[in-house]
Amino acid sequence: MHHESDAELHRRIRDAISRQLSPRQLSLSLADAASLAHYAQEAADACDVPIVFSLVDAGGHQRYFFSMDNALLIAHTLAGQKAWTAVALKMATHHLAKEVQPGASLYGLQHEAGICCFGGGLPCWSAGVLLGGIGISGGSVEQDIAIASAALQRFSQEHFSLTAFQ
Repeated sequence: MHHESDAELHRRIRDAISRQLSPRQLSLSLADAASLAHYAQEAADACDVPIVFSLVDAGGHQRYFFSMDNALLIAHTLAGQKAWTAVALKMATHHLAKEVQPGASLYGLQHEAGICCFGGGLPCWSAGVLLGGIGISGGSVEQDIAIASAALQRFSQEHFSLTAFQ
C-alpha cells in the first residue's frame, strides 16, 4: 500500500511538472501572427502612423499581412522586404543598415534583390529558435522600429517570450 502511494505521488509530481513546462515553440501560429499584427496596429494608432505589417515564417514565406488605411504605397513593398531580410540575415534591419556602409563588413549586400536596409524589420526568436520575422513600414525609420519593438514586447508580456535577438 505504501508503495502505491509513492508511485501515485511521483506520477502527480511528473504531471505537475509537465504542465508547467511549455512546449518548445518551433513556429508562430496564425493566432500568434494575428496577435503581433494587432499589437503593431495599436502601437501605430498611438503614434498616428498608418503602417503596413508583414510577418514571415522562418523560411521567409509570408504568413500574415495587413495595410492600414492611408499607408504609403511603398510601405506595401518595404514591409515584406524588411520581414524577409530580418529572417534571411537573422538580424534587425536597422543593424544591417550600419553593416552595409562603405568599409563595413556587409558593404554591397544592399544591392541584392529583396534586401531591405531600412529599420523596421525584426527577427522573432524564442528560446534560441528563429520563428519568423516582422516588418513594419509606413512611418519614419525610428517610428517603424519603435512600433515593431512594441509589438514584440507586448506579445512577450501576454503570450511567450519573443525577442529580436538570439
